[in-house]
Amino acid sequence: MVGQNVPQLRLEDILTTKQVDKIINKLLNSGQEWSVVSSDVRQAADGLTGFLADHLRVTMHLKSGDQEETIRLFLKRLPVNNQPKADFISSSNYFKREKFGCRLLDEIRVMNDPHPWCPQPLVYSDTLIVMDDLSPLGYTVRPQLDTLDLPHALATVSSIARFHAATSNYETRKRFTDDKAWTFAKEYPQVCDEPTYKDSPWLRCAAKLTYNFLKIFSKKYNSIPNLESLLLKRYVEACNSLQEYEGTLNTLIHKDLWMSNIMFRYEKGAPVNAVIIDYQLLRYGPPAFDLNVFLYLTTTRQFREQYEKKVLSYYFSEFIRSLENTTKERLEILGYDEAEFLRWCEKSRLFGAMMAITNFPYVLMDAKTAQKAFDDPETYEKYRDVDRTEPVVAFCYKNDVYRDRQIEISEEFVERFVENPLFV
Repeated sequence: MVGQNVPQLRLEDILTTKQVDKIINKLLNSGQEWSVVSSDVRQAADGLTGFLADHLRVTMHLKSGDQEETIRLFLKRLPVNNQPKADFISSSNYFKREKFGCRLLDEIRVMNDPHPWCPQPLVYSDTLIVMDDLSPLGYTVRPQLDTLDLPHALATVSSIARFHAATSNYETRKRFTDDKAWTFAKEYPQVCDEPTYKDSPWLRCAAKLTYNFLKIFSKKYNSIPNLESLLLKRYVEACNSLQEYEGTLNTLIHKDLWMSNIMFRYEKGAPVNAVIIDYQLLRYGPPAFDLNVFLYLTTTRQFREQYEKKVLSYYFSEFIRSLENTTKERLEILGYDEAEFLRWCEKSRLFGAMMAITNFPYVLMDAKTAQKAFDDPETYEKYRDVDRTEPVVAFCYKNDVYRDRQIEISEEFVERFVENPLFV
């Protein structure tokens, strides 16, 4: 849903003339001289649509002689009304990470692809990301509390597979032309530097919240001794498990595949394509980590128990189908086949569950409530690094689905990774 006009914000307040010209040339590619006759700047939604940027939609009406065109853009920029948040984003290099990602997407995306897996990057800097707005092409995001059925899950893993294949092919070509030992990690070490998902105040605050949440809402796991410290230990282990591994396939992974970072296009009510957006959390490691992040953030436990094998098998077939022959040869040398991929899916399950349990309090909350709870400069640092229990529990009493989704993942996490030694 498009939000209200941003007060007193004009096109020239967010984009330079040079950036506007670059966007027009990239999107129209006509060689003509276009002038902007009018423009409109709006919030992307009424409330908080993401947690690491301000989000805007821009419409530019252009004219060249008798011809007219309209361009629609989606923008992310450093927050302007929450300085502690802006400082945190800058110190964590989230925009620098996405700038690298956009530069890469510009190289590896397929031009004029009828089924793209990513949007077209237009402008990318340390403080601003501009993408083509896919909404006019029929792409939409699902409501944040929705869970995906099988058709939506298969459409998404097809795009995840093509993303992983494109970065794997890119790395293979680099090894042939530049350096046999070339990797993304060596060339771009920032994609291996983890600012948040480590033994940090943010993670400790997450363990405190889960402990308090289970104490209040769980009938199964509300009295385990030392539960908060046990949760933190497993969270840290999960974070440490995402790294580059020798002797297997490593790719760039998205690591943030929640509902609002996936856009679907439909034909006759059925999803025919999924586009992955927002590359601020890029990392480098075995691709199975992305699959577990996606499954735990967007599906129910019942769905995973019923369809997980089918979804993973479909992903792997799409991944292999999208590889160049030289990359297939590299995988053969590594011994990376479907059995090896599935083995990594089990090894990365802890990470996927941790991502869901630590992010659900944020990403399942509606945009207006999330903005009020988590985007107030007065309480931002407290809820980020000390204790975020209060706004989460308050909303649980207002929204049963929000509460029940968190009960399910919290109890599954304790069952699998804390209480049952078979899963440790």
